[in-house]
Amino acid sequence: MSEIKLDIALPDDRPAIAKVLADPLVRQRAHLLVMPDPTAVAMLMDSVHLLTIRYDGRVVGIITLDRVSTDCWELGYLLNRADWGRGIMTTAVGLLCDRMKPGTQLTATVDNENVASQRVLIKNGFTRVRDDGERGIWIYKRDLRQSNIRV
Repeated sequence: MSEIKLDIALPDDRPAIAKVLADPLVRQRAHLLVMPDPTAVAMLMDSVHLLTIRYDGRVVGIITLDRVSTDCWELGYLLNRADWGRGIMTTAVGLLCDRMKPGTQLTATVDNENVASQRVLIKNGFTRVRDDGERGIWIYKRDLRQSNIRV
């Protein structure tokens, strides 16, 4: 597999991130309401921790981290549709988990129908903790106080 890198998003990354956001299906699956332009990306970068996912040197996706509490973060992610099914997101989320400080908890919200995203989380040691049937979503959690063993 080609090299996958996870980096803090920089201002120079805004056009590439906007390009990733240009696909409405990708934004919908990630429940992201950001418009695909560099100005909107700048506002996103100011509101959450934003990481770029690079595959062979090009930005193919992003990971967002939004602080819920002192040691808990809400994880969000999206990937170019052309790069779905290659294991890129599974690897990127794994890289993120390996970099998080011990004692951190991560949560993620996934649509019931988004089986691929559920697999990404399960392969990275997340467990399904709640079903919000009214909204059609699952809540996943990973407590990094526990072992980093991946399923």
